[in-house]
Amino acid sequence: MVKAEDKKNISFSITGEDKIPAIEMVGAIQHIQNIIYHIGDYLHGTPNRPQGDFPQVVKDQCTLFITNLEMGSVIADMQIGDAQTGLPGMDGTYGERAISLTNEFIGALSDPDVSIDDLHNKIGNPHRVNKILKELHSMWPGTQSKSELTFKIGGNPEKRLNPDQRDVIQSFLHTPLHEYEKEIFGRVIEIRVDEKRKIQIDTPEGPIECHYSSDIEDAVREVIGELVTIRGMMIPSKGKFILSIDDEVSIDNVSQYHLKTMKKDGIDTNLIREVLIDIDFENDYFIASNDDLGLLSAKPKMKQVIEEIQEELAVLWQEYVAVEEDELTASGKSLRKKLILNTGM
Repeated sequence: MVKAEDKKNISFSITGEDKIPAIEMVGAIQHIQNIIYHIGDYLHGTPNRPQGDFPQVVKDQCTLFITNLEMGSVIADMQIGDAQTGLPGMDGTYGERAISLTNEFIGALSDPDVSIDDLHNKIGNPHRVNKILKELHSMWPGTQSKSELTFKIGGNPEKRLNPDQRDVIQSFLHTPLHEYEKEIFGRVIEIRVDEKRKIQIDTPEGPIECHYSSDIEDAVREVIGELVTIRGMMIPSKGKFILSIDDEVSIDNVSQYHLKTMKKDGIDTNLIREVLIDIDFENDYFIASNDDLGLLSAKPKMKQVIEEIQEELAVLWQEYVAVEEDELTASGKSLRKKLILNTGM
């Protein structure tokens, strides 16, 4: 079992040469840092972008600091400067989860039978996976390399980067990004009726572009300004994915959002049971609520209102579930039971 204090730690060693080039050491540190940032960015729910810096919240929670450095053969110990505390019984802090997924990625790529689908099952965004693979390929020793690179991540057993696997990583990088099915919830906020035929949906993930076929144009016009669920195929296009639909049965008018996570200090924690959130749009504001749990938020953007509901739920969990039950009043005990019943946790 991994000790709590080890979950923030990463160590690596470069051996095999009498003198290790400084650029090789710096490169390994930079690549592993970028991997942690990419995974942290994904966990934070930030939409994929072709370029640009990482958000400050990701840097605050996922930046590595060197705690020990031994020269000769290089041995470096690092730790994320993540001051968060995890919710009791959850998967750890935001930064710890990024480190854990990094370990899983390297472990998967060390398996000769690894497939690209194995990686997509860990990170559900092909563009993110591609960026992580680029960083790993850049630091992964090849069969002609004179040095060996070994990592110990989050208190897990050491993993030597097998040079034979570098070609596997390279083959994944040359694999075209595939389309995949996706269901989104949000409000249709824009429409363009020309040869491109597209709408934009304000969703809990942020704005998503959606293209539709000409034969469902009337059905699309009917939902402008409405809250909907849309099912379609996410198709890669110019560094991003666009939702494509060609059947009017792909569109449903809905007024409830199925909340699957709660958020504390930027951490998305999966709920065992989804919580239904009522959504309305009035006077340019989204209003989200769950009367049973006393959740309520009003914000101009869908992402903002859902994030506030996630944070409210986490606060309630911390105050009424992550404490001893005998410390609560009768009404507090009642709310505690509702929280456990609604989230299944």
